[in-house]
Amino acid sequence: MMSGPPTISARLLATAHPRGEGVVTATEPGVLAGGREAIAALPEDLAPLVELRRGDGEMLAAGDAIAACTGTAIELQRIEDHLLGVLGVASGIATRAHTIVSSAPTGLRIVCGGWKKLPPALKPVLRAALDAAGIGHRLLPHEFVYVDKNAVTMLGGIAPAVGAGLAVENGPVAVQVKDPADIATAIEAGAGAVMVDTGSITDLRAAQAVLDRLGRADVVLAFGGGARIDDLGRLRAAGADVVDLGRAILDAPLLDLRFDVRPLVDRTSGEPALREPLGQELLGDEAVDVGRAFS
Repeated sequence: MMSGPPTISARLLATAHPRGEGVVTATEPGVLAGGREAIAALPEDLAPLVELRRGDGEMLAAGDAIAACTGTAIELQRIEDHLLGVLGVASGIATRAHTIVSSAPTGLRIVCGGWKKLPPALKPVLRAALDAAGIGHRLLPHEFVYVDKNAVTMLGGIAPAVGAGLAVENGPVAVQVKDPADIATAIEAGAGAVMVDTGSITDLRAAQAVLDRLGRADVVLAFGGGARIDDLGRLRAAGADVVDLGRAILDAPLLDLRFDVRPLVDRTSGEPALREPLGQELLGDEAVDVGRAFS
């Protein structure tokens, strides 16, 4: 609940219509994501006023209604301030990720581990976006132990680091390598996956050559380090089973959304409605173009 002196917005809207109805719509095609997170981000007094009309992962067309709400003028303004940002960020990332997955070469798994480097408050939204697009958060789809380059250094090298990972007994060990020459050592130590995180396709080809020489087609070969969408075909041809895309996904633009309101009116008296459940006026077949519905 709001407390303290009236805000400028509250003073501005003091004579506004008693109650209104609002609707969030997409202004461009995309993939919806972050619905649950958007509701969770609302202040406690606003969350019950909002009803989602679409679910995460659903394809949106321009004009599709995503959510509806009722409230006072100031409540509707506060809902707009909180709701659109989360939905726009998550849906923008989900849309970009879906496009990448849809065009990826056959047999290539796309993951995005870059979300872990971003502020904690953003992480639930980013994971929801990746889930909506079918992008993995982690290198392998099952339980495993990831040994990054810093852990390798602190544990004294590739072989002891892989051994420490195996001792955890949480599935196969995936180890990050800085030099393709380390791959043979990693495999001999028992690694089930290797991450060539150098950003060099030459290193990736060298790593695949090591696997071919050892006859270890069962070892998962992953690649990361600034990979771009245009690189995916070449990376798959060079031997990559998994590609970790970071900025190529997370730097996606917001999905453009709009929020429109109109006063609620009692259908019988024509007077302002003090309370009315969410209706279909803004969401029916005649209101796909929400801008037109409010004119």
